[in-house]
Amino acid sequence: MSLPPSSLTKNTDINIGFMHGWGMNSGAFTQLIKILQTQLNQGQISSNLRFNLYTITLPGHGEKHSVVPNPFDLVGITNSISPEIKQNTVLIGWSLGGLVAQYLAIKQHPNLIGLMTIATTPKFQMADNWPGIKPEVLNIFMGQLKQNHHKTMSRFLAIQMMGVENAKVLIREITTAIDVYPTANISALAGGLKILQDADIRQRIKEIKVPTLRTYGKLDSLVPCQVINQIQQLQPTSRHLIFKHASHAPFLTDANEFSKHIVDFINYVCITSN
Repeated sequence: MSLPPSSLTKNTDINIGFMHGWGMNSGAFTQLIKILQTQLNQGQISSNLRFNLYTITLPGHGEKHSVVPNPFDLVGITNSISPEIKQNTVLIGWSLGGLVAQYLAIKQHPNLIGLMTIATTPKFQMADNWPGIKPEVLNIFMGQLKQNHHKTMSRFLAIQMMGVENAKVLIREITTAIDVYPTANISALAGGLKILQDADIRQRIKEIKVPTLRTYGKLDSLVPCQVINQIQQLQPTSRHLIFKHASHAPFLTDANEFSKHIVDFINYVCITSN
């Protein structure tokens, strides 16, 4: 169990966990973690607290290439990574990882003290009066995945950076970072796309009790800005930020600013927990 809120005082360890998106791995956060560690070392938060940064790899991805839960669905993934959530964790989830992070918070994982999402939503696929990814786009990706999963991943990265000024540079950087780890298991990639098609936890995010900060990119076509107000209505206790020049990966396009917002959010979590 996590320490009770009143125990977040001297010499308490605060863990900051990062969970990547579909087809990616922990390498995606390499740059952000370096920047955040530097900012935390500058003492922008109480020196009474100790901060540990760690990553959580989704099953079937990266070093967990051969770990594929059956069934490979939102519940299966969540159950698989749940034991890895350390005590007093502020969990930061990107895209599919953000969907899993929301579900962990809905289930009130005892080790969570804060939730920060990056370019995620409680329902990715477009539906009536719900902006999202067009069903035909996900169907195309599913078909392409069976033909050439490497090319599919390249196309997906391009979509994530669509409209960003230095997109080609950022794609090269993140590709280099994730190539350090094994490529994702094809069955996990297919299962992940199925989750993006089917998962719908819209009516449950009101059950999230921990402080929540949702971050978005204004240029994002996968989680369009038009859905933000609806998410806010479903979880009115949450806060949100929009990065004007970012698409689906604001932590890459605006790394320094994004990191500062993480520091601010952690500070907020620590203050409200005392």
